[in-house]
Amino acid sequence: MRPAHSERQAGHHAQGLGVPPSPRSSADPAPSRPHIAVAILGSGEAAATLARELVRLDNVEVASIWCPRPDGPAGIAAAEIGADIRTDLGTAARAPGVDLVIDASGDERAQAVVSALLPRNVELLSGSSVRLLARVLADGGSGERRVLAELRAALDRVRGQERRLLASRESLVRANAALDHELAEIYFMHEFFKDLTAYTDPLDVCSLIVDAANGMFGATISAVYLVEREDWTFRLCASQGRPVEAFRDAVPVAETTLGEAFRRGLSNSAVRPPSPVETGWIASGAVSAQAAVALQVGSEVIAVLAMGFPDDRVFDSAELDRLRGMADQAALAVQNAILHGELERLSVTDRLTGLFNRGYFEQRLDGEVSRAQRYGHRLSLILLDIDEFKSFNDSYGHPAGDDVLRMVSAVIGSNLREMDIAARYGGEEFVIVLPETDTAGALRVAERVREQIELLSFEVGQEGPVSRSVSVGVATLPEMAPGAPELVKAADEAMYRAKRQGKNRVVSAADADGPRGGE
Repeated sequence: MRPAHSERQAGHHAQGLGVPPSPRSSADPAPSRPHIAVAILGSGEAAATLARELVRLDNVEVASIWCPRPDGPAGIAAAEIGADIRTDLGTAARAPGVDLVIDASGDERAQAVVSALLPRNVELLSGSSVRLLARVLADGGSGERRVLAELRAALDRVRGQERRLLASRESLVRANAALDHELAEIYFMHEFFKDLTAYTDPLDVCSLIVDAANGMFGATISAVYLVEREDWTFRLCASQGRPVEAFRDAVPVAETTLGEAFRRGLSNSAVRPPSPVETGWIASGAVSAQAAVALQVGSEVIAVLAMGFPDDRVFDSAELDRLRGMADQAALAVQNAILHGELERLSVTDRLTGLFNRGYFEQRLDGEVSRAQRYGHRLSLILLDIDEFKSFNDSYGHPAGDDVLRMVSAVIGSNLREMDIAARYGGEEFVIVLPETDTAGALRVAERVREQIELLSFEVGQEGPVSRSVSVGVATLPEMAPGAPELVKAADEAMYRAKRQGKNRVVSAADADGPRGGE
C-alpha cells in the first residue's frame, strides 16, 4: 500500500489550502500556485461536506466523487457542485486527470481496492489525515460563516434603518399632506366667512352656504330652509345639485330630517340608509345618506341646512366640529341678512299701511319710466285720494281714520300684479304704478279699486258702520306725459278734476269730460 501522505502531496495540499510557502528572496519570482484535481471516495455526509468545503478553495477542483450510492448525500453534493459521479471503483481509480484521492468512506475494503488500482502519480489521503483536513476546512468555513453572518446582520441593520427611514419619510409625507389639507380647509373657511359678510340678501347668503356644503363635505345636493314662525313651516331659500323642482318648497317643522335638526341641533342619518319619511324634503330622486344641521343664533333656530349623499357617508368627529362651526357662522350671516332685509323693507315701507313709502315710489317710478322709454312700452299711473277724509278724522278720531287707511291699502294691494308698485303718496293719497299698461287697462284697474272701496264699511262706535269713497286720476306715458314728473302731475290734475266733478269717480288725464263712476 502506498504511504497515506507523502511529502510531495503534503506540499501540494498545503499550497492548495493557502498555507504560506517557505520564505524566499525578493529576487525570486513569485511562482504560480498549482492546480490540484481532487477525487473524493465515499457516499455519506462526510464526503458531501468535504466536497462542498473543497470546492470553495482556490486552485482546487473536485473532479469527481466515487460513491456506489449516487442518491446519497455525496451524490447530491456532486450534483450541486458539478462534479462527476462514479459508481464503479475500478473504472474510477483508473480515471486520468486526478492528483489526489481523499478517502472519506470509512470503508477499508473500498480503500484497499482504490489504493491498489491508483496510478503511482496519484496520492491517497485517508484516516487521521482526512479528519484533520476536515477540521481545518470546518474551522475555516465557520470563520467565513461568522463573517457572512456578521455581514448579513449588518445588512439587516442597514435594511432595518432604511425601512425606518422610509416609514419616517412616508409618515412625514402623510403629515405634510394632512397639514396641506388642513391649511386648505382653513383657507376655504376663511374665504367662506369673508364672503358671508359681503352679502346682505338672504338668497345670496343661503346660496353661498349650499355651495360651501357641497365643497367642504362632498354633498351632491344641499338646501337651506328658513323657519317661518307664522305657520311653523320650513321655506326653501336656496338649493344646489338638482333643479329647484326636486326640492319641496315647504315642509312642516315637525317632519323630515329638517325637523329632527330643528329639535336636536343636528341630524346625521349618514350612518344608515335614510327612510323616505326622513328624506321628505326631497321632492324627487333618492339619496343613500343625509345630514342636517340647525342654523341657530342663541336659542332661536332661524334655518336648517340639509345635505344628501349618493353613498354611505360617516362624519368623523373633526368633520362634525367643522360642520357645527360652519353652521354657527352661517346662522349669524343669515340672521344679519334677514335683519338687513327687514330694515330695507322698513326703510321703504309705510308702517301704517304696509305699502311702499313716497321715497321708494319716486325711485321706482324713475326706473320704470326709463325702461318704458327705452323699450317703447306703455306705463300708466293711478293717483287716488280718500274723499272728505279730514272731516272723517275730525268726526270719528284718528284711530278710526287709521283703520280706513289700512283697509283702503288692503283693497289696493289685492288688485295688483307682481310687477305693479303701490305706495302711500301722502296723508290719504295713494299712487299705483302699472308697467306695460295702456290707458284702457289702467282705467279698468282704477274703477275696480274705486268700486271695492265704496263697498267697504267702517265701524265707528255707536253711530254704526259708515263708508268712504275715493276720487281717482289716471295718466299714461307717453301719450299724456313725456317723463316721470309730468306723469305724476297729469294724474294729480285728473284726480282733482274728479273731485271737482263730484268725487267718487275715475278721470283720465286725456279725457277730463268723461269721468267714470259717481256718487
